[in-house]
Amino acid sequence: MIRLGTQDIVNITMKQIAGIFKMEPVELRFVNDFQGEQYLLTNDKLHLSNQQYWAKVMDCVFENHVRPVLMCEVLYFLRNEFMESDIKLRFSYDFAEGAEGAATATAEISFNDTPDLQPAEIAELIDLALSMQDKVWFEELTTKFKQLTA
Repeated sequence: MIRLGTQDIVNITMKQIAGIFKMEPVELRFVNDFQGEQYLLTNDKLHLSNQQYWAKVMDCVFENHVRPVLMCEVLYFLRNEFMESDIKLRFSYDFAEGAEGAATATAEISFNDTPDLQPAEIAELIDLALSMQDKVWFEELTTKFKQLTA
């Protein structure tokens, strides 16, 4: 699993916007005007996850205009970067006194990296691990082979 923080998500979003719209963004600004989402507020914090795909989470500032960025777009940008992955995206906004709606973003990206292999295929990979002298991979494959053939 890969964990991304706020800056990683901002960097990927900037890169994807520049590539898709063929315009370089000047900056991305988090927004915190969630009048309709007050029901999501818990202990002075508002949390948005994949379920709130419709929420505007950022403004993308270009030279001549400003464009909203929705949660679903950030998910799309991350999926472009991490193909065939499951992404849990979360934006958190702090509305405690003095925090002024400070925002953080996190993403957990996981891949289905446990393919179903037959014993003969694992035996071939064991041979490859031996030829590469990869002891850790050899031990993992041997354990898997023993589980399947026991």
